[in-house]
Amino acid sequence: MNIGRNIRPVIAAALAIFAAAACKKDDEDEEVLPSLSGQLRFEAESYISKGAELTMTPSGVTHPEGKGLGYYWSVSPLTEKNDTTKYETDDPSVTGTFSYEFPDSLGTFKVTCSAFASGYYSTSSSKYVTTVDPDESLIDMELGYEGEYGSMTDDRDGRTYRTVQAGNLEWFAENLAYAGTEDEPCGLPYYNAEAMSDVFGRYYTWNEAMEACPDGWHLPSEEDWLDLGKALSDAEDAESLEIYKGFPDITGKMMVDAKFNSEDNEMWEYWPDVKITNESGLSVIPCGFANVSESVSGPVGTFETAYMFAAFWTSTENPQNPSEQAIVRYIYWDAPILQTDNTPKTSFATTVRCVKD
Repeated sequence: MNIGRNIRPVIAAALAIFAAAACKKDDEDEEVLPSLSGQLRFEAESYISKGAELTMTPSGVTHPEGKGLGYYWSVSPLTEKNDTTKYETDDPSVTGTFSYEFPDSLGTFKVTCSAFASGYYSTSSSKYVTTVDPDESLIDMELGYEGEYGSMTDDRDGRTYRTVQAGNLEWFAENLAYAGTEDEPCGLPYYNAEAMSDVFGRYYTWNEAMEACPDGWHLPSEEDWLDLGKALSDAEDAESLEIYKGFPDITGKMMVDAKFNSEDNEMWEYWPDVKITNESGLSVIPCGFANVSESVSGPVGTFETAYMFAAFWTSTENPQNPSEQAIVRYIYWDAPILQTDNTPKTSFATTVRCVKD
């Protein structure tokens, strides 16, 4: 008889009973604390320039008894200990504001704020902040292109854009980033974070896009896109293919296999039917679009579908509904065909490429 094998279940059962009794005692001894009132929040841009300083002020939480609150902050993985910016005994004029200078390098960091008070559970809120740089954040942008780029400088803001000859026209080889003037702002940056304006370009409603290109350049029409499609297509009858199917097998010639902020973060997801070569030199990246709504401080965007497709306004209105819709050209990660759709002019914002007059 194997005594050891038979006694194990008895010992295990006894240990389980003991553990349950101990846990019950611990639960009875543990003090259940009340919670602070409200929900902790603070504002922090999702994207900032590398080396920038971010200042954040907590709000939304109050003491149920009207007493003072304390706040502490951390930036993971950068800070080794919490930074207390207010103690509950401090004067009410102390806001708990936290200023932090992010490193002069690319990365994503978790900012956490916690509110605390004696006799209450603390409460926390976190946001992720990514540092970017227009010259470093987009990697391998010229992959596969063997031609020569031109350049043009926008006199309105001093930005310089790469240009490329594609078909019979000279195109911007990157997205327009013109922000307008203080009196007449134009377009929105990705996630409403100005640091992304020089990285992804800006997102424009159709009316903004019609006026956004610099002097000597214009928003391409549907005819301009047809010229581009025919130049890149290998089909003998490119025009009829455009009418019925869209240009086949050309999107990969416009797409660039770019990475964002890291060699491991590819923007275009792999799809076997799309061969990314950037043969045209247009260096298209998948920035998606924004749904635009009005707020007290002006228009704001809700951003969707980045890393899935690129979308570009044309100057051509929808013939069936010209007052409300215009044509947008789409380049999807999983489709080799240059696609088109009719899109609302005012509630939809997307990126812009300019062509020379």
